[in-house]
Amino acid sequence: MDTLLAIFVRVIVPVIVTVGVGYLAARLLVFDLKMLARLGLYVLVPCLTFTAMARTTLAAGEFGRIVAFTLISVPLLWGLSSVAARLLKLPAAEAGAFHISVLFTNAVNFGFPVLLLAYGPAALERGIVYAMTAQIVMQSLGVYLAARGRADFKSAMKRTWSMPGLYAMIAGILVKALAIPVPAPLFDPLKLIGDSLVPFLLLVMGMQLAAVNLRGSWKAASVATVLRLVVAAGLSFGLARGLGLTGLTRQTMILENSMPSAILGVALAQEFETAPELVTKIIFLTTLAGLFTLTLLLTLV
Repeated sequence: MDTLLAIFVRVIVPVIVTVGVGYLAARLLVFDLKMLARLGLYVLVPCLTFTAMARTTLAAGEFGRIVAFTLISVPLLWGLSSVAARLLKLPAAEAGAFHISVLFTNAVNFGFPVLLLAYGPAALERGIVYAMTAQIVMQSLGVYLAARGRADFKSAMKRTWSMPGLYAMIAGILVKALAIPVPAPLFDPLKLIGDSLVPFLLLVMGMQLAAVNLRGSWKAASVATVLRLVVAAGLSFGLARGLGLTGLTRQTMILENSMPSAILGVALAQEFETAPELVTKIIFLTTLAGLFTLTLLLTLV
């Protein structure tokens, strides 16, 4: 019990406080959340990704296993969410929202701060690889699920190539692999900008939660919450073992794959009119419940 409390105070409480500041700020002031989200996506994420990958200690084999873990977990969860959606008799739009919320985690906004507070920068490096791989899948398969009937998979894939974080990761890997020197006057400012991402994301997350619409049925949202936080965690333990993940990489993958639902799912659902109110309820539930499930997971991994 003392271990659970210590982890909660050391890792989760700072997350709660920072998210709470963002929530209160959104209640008292007016912010352009779309602009803030774009700032994080197009400026801060690429800077953090490039500087982390340029100085990474990850071996090629470990990098590959992280990518494999991420890519394998998605179809496994999709199969489970498809069965659940059929049992719940969800209409097409709500089924798409349900799948998006179960398959994709808040690996950046929530995951990066938890990893940094729990395990430090080395875990964050691994989390970046997971998050960038998951983003590629979300910007392709996620768009397809949200726009089913209005866009094919090929059209959805085009969204992937607009992701600056992907190019930053490739550039950082090349700098590391080819031992290309990056002058300190250039590298240090980029790292400074990237390091601001973690508190920035938590503040924005609090602002986004302040705008959550909680009206409507909670049955599907509750089932999705169990799948996202509990079932995905159990699947992650088995998958990590099957791929031979150990140590920090194992811990990072299990945690990242057990995070609350991705906030980006709201943007997809709104853009394609795929039951955004259901996505927001699932995000709200998984975020609150995740504070406790992640505390428990941190003691188990």
